[in-house]
Amino acid sequence: MRGNSGAVWPILILALGLSACSEKPETEATGVTEKTDITVPEVGQPALPQPDRASAPLVPQESVNAEPIVIFGEETPIRFVGQEPDWEAIVDEGWIVFERPGLPLIEAPIPELPQPEGDRLSFEAGRLTLTFQQDACETPAGTLSITIDHDEVAYQGCGGHQAEAAPEAIEVSWTGLIYDVLPAIDACLEAADGPRLIRALYPREENTVGMILMDDVGRYDECGAIANEGEISFFDPVTADQAEIWFEGDAVFERAESGAECLARAPQLDVIVGDDFGIMHPAGCR
Repeated sequence: MRGNSGAVWPILILALGLSACSEKPETEATGVTEKTDITVPEVGQPALPQPDRASAPLVPQESVNAEPIVIFGEETPIRFVGQEPDWEAIVDEGWIVFERPGLPLIEAPIPELPQPEGDRLSFEAGRLTLTFQQDACETPAGTLSITIDHDEVAYQGCGGHQAEAAPEAIEVSWTGLIYDVLPAIDACLEAADGPRLIRALYPREENTVGMILMDDVGRYDECGAIANEGEISFFDPVTADQAEIWFEGDAVFERAESGAECLARAPQLDVIVGDDFGIMHPAGCR
């Protein structure tokens, strides 16, 4: 009997130990059932917060009124400049473009203008607040003042209507060559398969003059002819790169009664060549 009772105790102790290990503390079970709130972004949404754009939200161009506007007598395009720091703003085609060195470009659509309050006009364009004041500046940039409020900074400047720069007349060296080589010019124009303008004129081999002919869709031919006889030496189509080697500025010669017509970019600069030989267009054609 003694030997049997001694063997029972170890078995009883082992059973109690296994039973204790199989029971989990209430606190541990409670911890497993607790959940942490996790926000899952919707499909198509950024997973992380995105910073605001430096420029105004994108606006379809067709929804912007691109008609010219007038602000206190100044018609768009109106250019404004300011200092400390230097900046530039242009109001044109329904937008204001605000540029500051080293900072993102800001573009905002111009809304329908409210009525001015006396000599002041103020409105919001995107994230910009614009305030104009009539005759408040005496600067080369113009007499119209502007204050642009953006991100708690007020940018002050002056401006006015910015006219497009007028083309400047250039002296084309081959204008004087036209008188002496008219037989060659006429021979090359006659050899072409349609009306042509002279885009460049230059001496070639002895007694030969070369020229670049241009048709009404911008294709080029190079023609060479005996200067005072008009006998054709060569007539070849050329690429734009090959033709541009001979160009001098934007000059184009329109031979009288050739059938070719140049719609001059700056007709005030046109020069009648000789006894109605034709017209030299120093500013080219549109």
